[in-house]
Amino acid sequence: MKADESMKKVLIGLPTYNESSAIANLLDRTNKMIKENKIPAEILAINDGSSDDTESYLKRYSKEYGYINYRNHPHNMGLAQGMITIINYATSSYGENDVLVVLDADNTHNPGIIPAMVDKLIREDLDIVIASRFQKGGNEIGLSFDRKIFSRGARIFAKAIFNTKGVKDFSCGYRAYRVGFLNKMKDYYKEQLIEADGFECMIELIVKAGILNARIGEYPLVLQYDLKETPSKMKAFKTIKGYMKLGMKYNTLRNRGKRQWVR
Repeated sequence: MKADESMKKVLIGLPTYNESSAIANLLDRTNKMIKENKIPAEILAINDGSSDDTESYLKRYSKEYGYINYRNHPHNMGLAQGMITIINYATSSYGENDVLVVLDADNTHNPGIIPAMVDKLIREDLDIVIASRFQKGGNEIGLSFDRKIFSRGARIFAKAIFNTKGVKDFSCGYRAYRVGFLNKMKDYYKEQLIEADGFECMIELIVKAGILNARIGEYPLVLQYDLKETPSKMKAFKTIKGYMKLGMKYNTLRNRGKRQWVR
């Protein structure tokens, strides 16, 4: 499908859990970006059973701005379920040429690059654009040595096992997706689109997209971890275990894709 000017609506998805100290700042930055660029956008935050004041902030902003909405999960269900809720909303409420952009709600992802990511998606006729720390111009500010080692280890593992074309940053969740391609993925994988239940779901999504020959590009990201005020919610051992599990089933997924995939 060729990109055209009808690809205009942008849904900004925010999986959110206990981010009361960051969510207002992020929403202010995102609102500024939307107004300055005149983007026809909607913000959808998924409040994943937060136990702090996250919902009160979301409620206040949704009343003030008509294009900010939120959904509550009854309890903390994890990032994977937040992504499922966002993707289901995007594919049921938006057109094939619209764009879903997902970023972290902890204020470490700069919403100011959303217009450039969407422009790259459209101009280069891509299915996914990843905000990548490993592209020229990308960087990590304030990231601990342990987290740097973890992210680079994940990259080496993913490149060695999956080698998905066009991808250097497998684990970053800041991405722009063409809604039409998400529909293709849902049609193909059905209820197995996301089988992981933690942070490893981000690698799972990109690997499964690659099996379906997704056209993937990257845009430089400066990860601003110095702005993060809450502890990381990623459990390293569990995430590594999820990576290994995905690696073991990759050949089965890939062989199935070769036999059945139709663009």
